[in-house]
Amino acid sequence: MTSNEVHSHDQKPNLPSSYWRLFASSTISNLGDGMVVAAAPLLAISLTEDTRLIAAISFAAMLPWLVLSLPAGVYLDRHDRQKIMFRANLVRCLIFSIIAIGAASNWLNIYHLILAAAIGGVCELFFDMSSQAILPAIVDEKSLELANSRLFISQIITNGFIGLPFGAWIFVLAVYAPFGVNAVALLLAALLIKSIAMKTKLSSDKSKNSFKTDLKEGLTWLWGHDLLRTLAIMLGVANMCGMFAQAVFVKFARDELGLGARGFGILLAAISIGSILGGLIGEKVSNKLGATTAIILAYVIFGMSDVVPGVFPEIWAVAISGIVMSIAGTTWNVITVSMRQRLIPTELFGRVNSVYRFIGTGSTAIGALIGGQIAFTFGLRATYLASGLVLLAALITLGPVFLKAAKIYIVPERTPAPPSIT
Repeated sequence: MTSNEVHSHDQKPNLPSSYWRLFASSTISNLGDGMVVAAAPLLAISLTEDTRLIAAISFAAMLPWLVLSLPAGVYLDRHDRQKIMFRANLVRCLIFSIIAIGAASNWLNIYHLILAAAIGGVCELFFDMSSQAILPAIVDEKSLELANSRLFISQIITNGFIGLPFGAWIFVLAVYAPFGVNAVALLLAALLIKSIAMKTKLSSDKSKNSFKTDLKEGLTWLWGHDLLRTLAIMLGVANMCGMFAQAVFVKFARDELGLGARGFGILLAAISIGSILGGLIGEKVSNKLGATTAIILAYVIFGMSDVVPGVFPEIWAVAISGIVMSIAGTTWNVITVSMRQRLIPTELFGRVNSVYRFIGTGSTAIGALIGGQIAFTFGLRATYLASGLVLLAALITLGPVFLKAAKIYIVPERTPAPPSIT
């Protein structure tokens, strides 16, 4: 951000009441989601010891990004995204209600949990991809940075710093409680979303083109853009490798670190501090180093941070590497999400962004499967070592391609506004 831009934002534009409804909805749902992020792995490991089945939950939750993200982008460009968000939260509310009942009555098994993760993953895909279009229809353009930054900080604090330990702690008291609380939170969030009055009508493309034509247009545009194509592939590799260990992290925390449910929640909350720091310093890092250097440095940290827990399976090492990784990940998101928002034409955003997410996020499903098998065959520590080695190899291969494209597309004086994490 230039000094002129800083000066212009000192006036602190007012945010409308509709924004605060969105803010409340986001805060409530992120609190519930954070509780489930901690509680779901604990529930899974209480149902099975098989790392492949534990990893299958992450696979099921992320599979929609691999299967549905491309057609979803075309669909979202043609339909009311506010209604889609409302309905997605209602379905997720029903799913978590069923999980809570099943956990309380002891009829739930690991396969039920995998199915619930798959359905919830579909809802989350449509919700997340729709939500990127909501904010510009609520606040003025001059208020976007302020509105985004407040949403972002609230998301990190409620999801990571509060929701994670609280979800693990109440899981110990009552297995069903985190899921029941999240069901209520999602219902309230859905009602708040429905009540939002849009400043401008959300755009929907009533294109007469066929579904196939619109989908091809999004694919062609992204694949022809050297910078965004390379970033999508780099993100895809990073997310895939990150899931090697993440998919079985609850078992690693118990068997390698000796942590119980409460300790697991505290460790997750501690690691989330990195995301808060990344949100606060991401823009400063971009200003100081430049977007190109910051992206490369973040990728180096991705690889190095994953090697550490594999070599030193100690709580302190896992916590420090996780915090550093979170800082790098948030900085990466702050830069690259805003880059997409600037470079992708508005009328193509849903389609092109869906292709980017297909490559960048869909790979997590593959990573979960691979991670479960690595842990089953070679042990839990091997998931970290494999991740670090593949990431460093990817940097050596894709780094020069990125640097070449960055010289063309990245304008040094344009720095990103804080976006939602993707």
